[in-house]
Amino acid sequence: MRRIIFNDEEIGMGFNSQSGLAVGTALDGFTIQGNSTATGQQVTSSIAIINSHEELQESIGMGFEAQGRYGTFSATAKAKFSAETNFNSTSTFLLAQVVVQNPLTRGQAFKVTATAKELLNASKFDEFTRAFGDSFIRGLQTGGEFYAVIRITSVSTSTQSDLVATLHAEANGLVASGSFKAAFSQANKSSSSRAEHTAIMYQNAGSGVQISPIVEIGEVITRFKKFPEFAKSNPAAYEAEVATYDTLPLPVPTAEEQEAFLLALADARERKLRYIQARNDLQFALQNPAFFDDLPSPDAMVSISSVYTRLINAVMDHAIKLSRGQISPPRLFDPGMLSPPIVEPAPLVLKRALPSAPQSIPVVHLAGQSYENYYLCQQIFAGEPSGTIAEWLHRAEVASTEGGLIYPDEPYPTNSQINFLLSAVSFRFSPDPDSLVDGEHEVVITDQYPRDGLVSAGSEVVLQVGYR
Repeated sequence: MRRIIFNDEEIGMGFNSQSGLAVGTALDGFTIQGNSTATGQQVTSSIAIINSHEELQESIGMGFEAQGRYGTFSATAKAKFSAETNFNSTSTFLLAQVVVQNPLTRGQAFKVTATAKELLNASKFDEFTRAFGDSFIRGLQTGGEFYAVIRITSVSTSTQSDLVATLHAEANGLVASGSFKAAFSQANKSSSSRAEHTAIMYQNAGSGVQISPIVEIGEVITRFKKFPEFAKSNPAAYEAEVATYDTLPLPVPTAEEQEAFLLALADARERKLRYIQARNDLQFALQNPAFFDDLPSPDAMVSISSVYTRLINAVMDHAIKLSRGQISPPRLFDPGMLSPPIVEPAPLVLKRALPSAPQSIPVVHLAGQSYENYYLCQQIFAGEPSGTIAEWLHRAEVASTEGGLIYPDEPYPTNSQINFLLSAVSFRFSPDPDSLVDGEHEVVITDQYPRDGLVSAGSEVVLQVGYR
């Protein structure tokens, strides 16, 4: 007996292990019931970092050994979810998962139909297998599954690790709600720690608003914690229990002939996942070259990616033929035996770019300058990294003549003050200057912190304001 991903099977239906499909029904006269004395649920959950595409497959219940099937994986919603994660080696992936099991519903007292019995009595095992498979659906597991994959990438690997740790702690209730959002916002204040994140989900259970799509981090954490309630009120079947016919008093063939077949399928699956990850790495590097140093030319990476696409298609075709019994005896996938042969590319090692060192900016004292001139400077030199008082006065005079700007107040800022105001420093006023403006008094900068020294890009300088 084994568990497989539910694919609209019904209890009693036959099952073909090679194709992974339910076929005709050889059994009838049975009853279906759950365990009336144990009606509680079983819940397993975790939030963990995923380090490979294969680990992701295993974590969401799609590992080859666990399923014992291959051919229909690509058609399932869970398989599409796995593909949409775009797993690559640069980003860090966090998987939040909750699996809820209700009591298993099983069939009992199975009897063989007259048609199936005739084939067995005549020892027509091949005809029986084609019509009814080598196994049958014995039970269905209801409850639900919820998986959310969050991808986090930062220019700084240390920032990337810190963001993942913060999100992991928030999801487990170890830090306050909203901690990740604040940390993410802080990281994006500096080009040396710029980061991005995405979130996708797969849910099987629930109804209406319980199953509405979510992408925000806070929504993911909330759904993660409430999902067992949804699986109880609106359960779904997510696994089928498959039993071979030799668990019933029926003559069946031995399993030794399938050993080579399963080995070849496992090898094809491992190769396909490896090729997909290699292609994902190349495509990520093409779309995000700022994360890497010493990349090959874009044309070279496109060419290598196309080879991996051909390899993926070829190994999938090989696996499908294996699952349909069209390769007999079974054999391992060999790209050199294809027509024409495909040469597997040499592994490409992507070198992560080191974040640029923070820029040191000399602090310039701004005391005595009017609050009005602070904003005029931002408007006159909008988007420019530096400026001079001569250019300030010229542009202000032109703009004032055209009615687009108020002429600057004296005393005028020095060149060093203008350049400091245009630097990558973040300025904060205390108190809010708008609360002081009364139309009669001039609001000026009276003091600041720090007053001197060096600061890095993105650092905050506090400007104290008052009346002149």
